[in-house]
Amino acid sequence: MKTTIRIPLLGLIAVGFILIGSCSDQVPSEDVIELAYQNNQSVTYQEAINKYQKLDQVFDRARLIEWGQTDVGKPLHLFVISQEEMFQPSDIQQQGKRVLLINNGVHPGEPCGIDASLQFANDILLNKEGTGKYLENTVICIVPVYSVGGALKRTPYIRSNQLTPHASGRRGNGRNIDLNRDYAKQDTRNAQSMARLFQVWQPDVFLDTHTTNGSDHQHTITLISVQPNTFPEALGGFLRDTMLPELYQGMEKTPYDMIPYVMFNNQNPRQGITSYLQSPRVSTGYARMFNVLGFMTENHVYKPYPDRVKSVYHFMQTLAQFTHQHSGQIQRVRKKARHQTNQKNIYTLDYKLDTSKKRMIHFRGYDKGEVTSKLTGLTYHDYDHSKPYADSIPYYNHYQPTRQIEAPEYYIIPQAWRHVIHRMKINGTLMHRLNQDTTLEVEQYYITSHDQLKSSYNGRHYHKKVELEAREEKRTFYRGDYVVPVSQVNNQYIIEMLEPQGKDSFFRWAFFDTCLERRDWNHPGNSFEANAIKYLNNHPRLKEQYQQKKQQDPAFARDHQGQLEYIFNHSPWSKSIIGRYPVARVNQGERLSQLW
Repeated sequence: MKTTIRIPLLGLIAVGFILIGSCSDQVPSEDVIELAYQNNQSVTYQEAINKYQKLDQVFDRARLIEWGQTDVGKPLHLFVISQEEMFQPSDIQQQGKRVLLINNGVHPGEPCGIDASLQFANDILLNKEGTGKYLENTVICIVPVYSVGGALKRTPYIRSNQLTPHASGRRGNGRNIDLNRDYAKQDTRNAQSMARLFQVWQPDVFLDTHTTNGSDHQHTITLISVQPNTFPEALGGFLRDTMLPELYQGMEKTPYDMIPYVMFNNQNPRQGITSYLQSPRVSTGYARMFNVLGFMTENHVYKPYPDRVKSVYHFMQTLAQFTHQHSGQIQRVRKKARHQTNQKNIYTLDYKLDTSKKRMIHFRGYDKGEVTSKLTGLTYHDYDHSKPYADSIPYYNHYQPTRQIEAPEYYIIPQAWRHVIHRMKINGTLMHRLNQDTTLEVEQYYITSHDQLKSSYNGRHYHKKVELEAREEKRTFYRGDYVVPVSQVNNQYIIEMLEPQGKDSFFRWAFFDTCLERRDWNHPGNSFEANAIKYLNNHPRLKEQYQQKKQQDPAFARDHQGQLEYIFNHSPWSKSIIGRYPVARVNQGERLSQLW
């Protein structure tokens, strides 16, 4: 139960009170929390939590919740702002409210969102400039700091190319894992806590705040959105035709006009930039699998820290306003998208950029030239800030499917692969368990070729290339093995994680690597001869074929080892499950549904 101590706290803050709408909060007329981003100071992890606790104490409409654990042993916090003072996700969903989830500090060296969210929460609770009305249709959820372990490694010596803020956290979390490459594989407690948050709170709109040190240009804030044509059409069309145009137009009314994230085409922005296609390892790619309208702000590292904070603050306001104004439409298109995801049988695993489609955008950049170093006095080739320009440039933002898969009716995951099953469960996957041992005709993958990165990537050896062969065969499964129906609103997650060729599938991230290893010694050496003779005597047809081959092929007749291999290859000893992908595809729905 929430305890609130108001009088002593409010006495330190303000004398007057106002009422917002029909809520019961007595609200101070001045800021409840103080921030120092104007002085190039970002809050520490503990300062951020303390400030959210202060907002929790002052406002009945705000609640700071401990939501799962992180690798460093400290909780993942969630700050919830609800006008009706409802803090149970089931109650919020029954009320038909939209949920806007804002995540900060996935990379604590990029802290502008951490400070901006605190200012945003303070201002919306105070109803500054009438922003309290956004809560009529929307519940706002804020993760204060996602990478708690990274934030606790705070130092002034981080990101050597940025001058401000004076200190910030490191990119790696408590296990030195980049959390924005862990959304699919979920090796960290942080990512697993976030997955539970997604499934329980069911966000409609998601924002992840970042800072970029890539290109150099005049814009303070850039935006990555889920690629519209990777969504079901109802949702993708809404994002492309309504949401994105209004968000960009909304930012034009602020001091910080916004452009798409700058990925160069041919290293020259005048020749165009391309949209960033997000795979499930990153936050927006993960959100896409659940039909969540996902966005990532990338503030420009070379701009003053106060401007970086204020620009993402303005985007939070713009996003909250849009969510409030289009609440009913967001609900309808997401419902339709979930239905389409449930019903379709062809799913896309990979895309390529379609360079035949583009639109023109306004871009303010810098020409490149010879720049003289203030330190060394020498010249080098770089962006010349004395040569700004504004131009209309091509923006390529359409992708075409390159790899598609027809979904089976079911997947079966043997219970031995408990680490995969655990992740499927926390991501909201409905699964049944076989109630008896059974043999089924299945479609079975065999991995025929795979190429992995030479060094570990984010803690695992990622398979960058996967080739496979599908075979029909009988296979025995056991009581307790898991059956996954492919008739769920989370089908996209199921397909992309269980199909080996999915960009961030469990196989790609080496969860199933033992299926590639040989365990039984099985080679036809000279000691195989006794078994070979016995097998030929028991299989006259093979013995006849063997004798004919010796008569017809003189080289074979002189090849002792070749003859042993011939018999071996035509015998059960050659049968091996090496390379057999553990998960099976099944299309015997009527029979299988009777086995759980």
